[in-house]
Amino acid sequence: MERIVKPATAETSSPNRVSRDLLLIISLNLMPIGGVLLWDWQAFDIIFLYWMENLIIGAFSVLRMVARPYRHPIDWVFPMFIAPFFVLHYGGFCWGHGMFVMSMFSGDDAISTGLLDSVVQALESGSMILAVACLVALQVVDWARDSLRHGLGGDGIKDLMVAPYRRIVVLHLTIILGGFVVMALGEPAVGLLALIALKTASDVWHARHTDEAASEQEAFELNDEQLEKMREEFAEPKVTVNGKERLFRSFAEMQRSSEFRMMESVLRMMGARNEMKVIHTYLQMKIAEENAVVTD
Repeated sequence: MERIVKPATAETSSPNRVSRDLLLIISLNLMPIGGVLLWDWQAFDIIFLYWMENLIIGAFSVLRMVARPYRHPIDWVFPMFIAPFFVLHYGGFCWGHGMFVMSMFSGDDAISTGLLDSVVQALESGSMILAVACLVALQVVDWARDSLRHGLGGDGIKDLMVAPYRRIVVLHLTIILGGFVVMALGEPAVGLLALIALKTASDVWHARHTDEAASEQEAFELNDEQLEKMREEFAEPKVTVNGKERLFRSFAEMQRSSEFRMMESVLRMMGARNEMKVIHTYLQMKIAEENAVVTD
């Protein structure tokens, strides 16, 4: 029974990398504790920092959408239309979310002064600027790591659009629950530390869930069903685009063609990373067979 296995890379399977990621997440979530104990942060300051984190994640999602290799004209289509749509939609979502959580912890101040004025006032604090800068640095490191693992633009645009919404919903529920905890405990410091603990637990869970999902995609076996499907779909080195079929002299030539790059671009934009891995694993097998024939 034939089975092609794509082994997990050391980067993917290393428990040290996972431990480093969790340590970094926990360390960054300890910053608000310093704010409470050293800089007399109140609930509004902590919630503002969490809200800014959502904005930063959204901004880097847009950068990931547009910073990618443009090998085919279709690569330009999705970022040009989806990125502006994401900015408007996610920006409106964050505005509504910000008005809700800030008014929840600061009374009517955020509504009466306006959200933008509240942001400007909050960023007048040096400690807040330092905390926001650390969040930006974390996103830069995360982006660089993902680019090394998957290549620049390896994230599907569909995934980039959905991921920030999942996170902001979890954070929203965490903040509401934390707000009830703050009010129930009565003591500001204890309540704020409880809110930070809830947020940290939420981030750790989200990071572990994301890493497990990525590991499942990266370390997989090309099973018999997938192998049979590939043999049917690529019985010959040919690609069909817009109803036009082109036959190549070899699978290596097919992989270098503009038609194949266009197919790759569409799959990449739609976030079909696992399907791309199946195709590439099968093509590697076929190209190896072609090279073996030439060598013989």
